[in-house]
Amino acid sequence: MPSTASPDNDAPNQESSVPATRKSLWKNPDFLKIWTSQSTSNLGRMMMVVPLVAILILEARPYQMAILGAATTTAGLAFGLFAGPWIDRSRRRIVLIITDFGSAATLASVAIAHFLFELHIEHLYVVAFLNGSFGIFNEVAQRSYLPSLIEKDRLLEANSKMAASDSVVEQIGFSVGGFIAQLASAIAASIVQTITFLISGLLVLAIRKPEPKPETPEQRPNIRREILDGYRFILGNPTLKLITISGVLLGAANGIIGGMITLFAISEIGIQPGPLGIIYGIGGVSSFFGALYAARVTNKLGVGPTMALGLFSYGVVGFLIPLAPNTVWIAMIFFIMPQIFGDGFWVMHDINKTSLQQAIIPTNYLGRVIGAMKVSEKVAALIGVSIAGVVAEIFGLRVALAGGSVIWLMAGAIYLHPTIRSIKTIPVSTPTENQ
Repeated sequence: MPSTASPDNDAPNQESSVPATRKSLWKNPDFLKIWTSQSTSNLGRMMMVVPLVAILILEARPYQMAILGAATTTAGLAFGLFAGPWIDRSRRRIVLIITDFGSAATLASVAIAHFLFELHIEHLYVVAFLNGSFGIFNEVAQRSYLPSLIEKDRLLEANSKMAASDSVVEQIGFSVGGFIAQLASAIAASIVQTITFLISGLLVLAIRKPEPKPETPEQRPNIRREILDGYRFILGNPTLKLITISGVLLGAANGIIGGMITLFAISEIGIQPGPLGIIYGIGGVSSFFGALYAARVTNKLGVGPTMALGLFSYGVVGFLIPLAPNTVWIAMIFFIMPQIFGDGFWVMHDINKTSLQQAIIPTNYLGRVIGAMKVSEKVAALIGVSIAGVVAEIFGLRVALAGGSVIWLMAGAIYLHPTIRSIKTIPVSTPTENQ
C-alpha cells in the first residue's frame, strides 16, 4: 500500500536549478516522435467518423445514435479503473503501440465490412466500444509515459507544446472528417482515420530511449487492491485530493454544458450547425495561444494561481452563453466571447494540472492514480448530464447552462485552498515510493 505521506513534503515550491543553455525539446527525437504521435492520433479521434458513417451510410435513428455515444462512454467507465493498475505493471510504450494499432484495426473493419460484406449498426456499436476502451488505455499510458522520456523540470514545457498542437488539431479535426465525408464518402473518412492511428503507432514504435522496467510487486498482483491503492494515494495526498475534488466538479460541469450547449444554440437560438462549428473552432485558436503563453504566465503567477485563474476565467465568461439573446447574430457574439477568453485560460490550467500530477505521483503509481481520477470525472459527467436533462425540462436550457457555469466556478474555488495556492513551481524531486 502506498505511503500516505504527501509529496508536498518534497518541497513543491522549491526552485530547480535549470542550466542556462539546454538542448531544445524540438531537437529531442524521442519527444518529437511522441509529440507527433499524439497530434496524429488526436486528429483521428476528433474526426468523429463512426457517427458520420452511422448517419450517412446507415441512416441511423436518434436512439441508435444515443446507443453509439453510450458505447464509448461505457467503455471508459468499464476499463478506466482497470487501466491504471495494468499500465503500472506494463511498459507504457507497448500499451501506446497496441492501442493505436488496435484503433486502426477496428476502424479498418468498418471499410472492410462495407465493401466485402454488409455493414450493420451493431458493427459500429462494437467499434465504438472497442475504440473507447483503447482510448482510455491510451490516454492513461500517454500521461504516464511522458515523465520517462524527459526530465521532470521540463514537463511544463513539454505539456505546453503538446497542448499547442492539440489546439491546432481542435481547429481542424472536427471539420476534416466532415469535409472528406461530404466530398468523397464517410467510408473514405474512416480510411483516413485508420491511417492516422497507424502513423501514430509507428511513431511510438520508433522511439529509442529505453523505458524503465516496471517494478515487480512483492505480492501477487491484485487488481482490486491496486485500484483501491490509487484512491488511497489520492486521499493520502492533500494536493491530489483537492485536484480530484476539483476534477469531479469539472466533470459534472462539462457534462451539463457539453450536453446542453449545442442543443441550446441550434434549437433555441437558431444558430446553424456550420457557423456553430466555426465558433467552436475559434476556441482552438484561443487554446493555441494559451498553450504558447502558459509557461510565461506560470512563471509570473505560480502553478497553483495559474490553475485557479484558468478555471475562474472560463467559468465567468461561460455565463455569457445562457444570457445570449434570441437574435442570432448578437447571440453568436455571446457564444464567441467564451471561446476567445475562456479556452486559452482553460488550457493554461490543464497544462499545469497535468504537469503537477506527473511530477508528484511516483512513476509506479501514475497509471492507477490518473485512471482513478479519470473514472471519477466520467462518473461525474454522466451524473451532470442526467441532472441537466431534468433541469432543462423543468426550468429550461438557460438555467441548466448557468448551473454548469456555477459548478465550474466551484471547481476553481477549490484551488484557492492554501495547499494548491502556495505551489509556485513544478517539483523536480522524486516522491518517496512506499508500498
